[in-house]
Amino acid sequence: MGKIGQFVQMDAQIIPILRTVAELGATAGDRLFCPALGGHPEDRAEYLALLPVQDSNGRLLDALAGMPDGHMDGVCAGVFAVDPFRPAGPFLATLRRAGVRAVANFPTTAVFDGETGETLRAVGLGPEREAAFLEQAARAGFAVTGFAADREVGRRLRAAGAARIVVHPGAATGDAARDAEAAAQAAAEVAALRRDGPGPVFVHLATGFAAHRAVLESEADGLVLLPA
Repeated sequence: MGKIGQFVQMDAQIIPILRTVAELGATAGDRLFCPALGGHPEDRAEYLALLPVQDSNGRLLDALAGMPDGHMDGVCAGVFAVDPFRPAGPFLATLRRAGVRAVANFPTTAVFDGETGETLRAVGLGPEREAAFLEQAARAGFAVTGFAADREVGRRLRAAGAARIVVHPGAATGDAARDAEAAAQAAAEVAALRRDGPGPVFVHLATGFAAHRAVLESEADGLVLLPA
């Protein structure tokens, strides 16, 4: 995402529908274009975008089809980076022909933890697969933003070529104490990654974490916000 490369406090907005260039220019911050979230209830959109109830990357390609030249300038495309049905090389070539120049691993498996997260890792559909996709994207010349659940994964994504890291706090539980703990942990991961450097570190204001916004953004260069 373009402006995220600057070391300034700012936010990035996730958008499921790409508006006209004029409309985009009137909004603040950067945009992460993720049509996979569109049409789903806010509290389940990230989950549903990761499940085989839809073709998330297919929705992205459909949305990009027929867009005028330059429409994706300055916009980062959210990609389902563990798509088992689309080899990364041809998929990235298709994105480039559609005018995409920046990608992020979003929706991301970072939303899953515990047993589900371990299962995804075991079948090769976890953070390692996302890192491999981003590494290939970086080698192909794309600007890369990496979503990570923790410092270890954030470091891996940086090594894979991500110049910008977004820490994801995981899924909210609805338990105030547990969610406060998750927010504090995410803030600690942000602080650790910023100490590691280089590059800005954002935090994702995921569904259910609005009450913990101040904690989440306390250490970050900015927030990544869900669709308004």
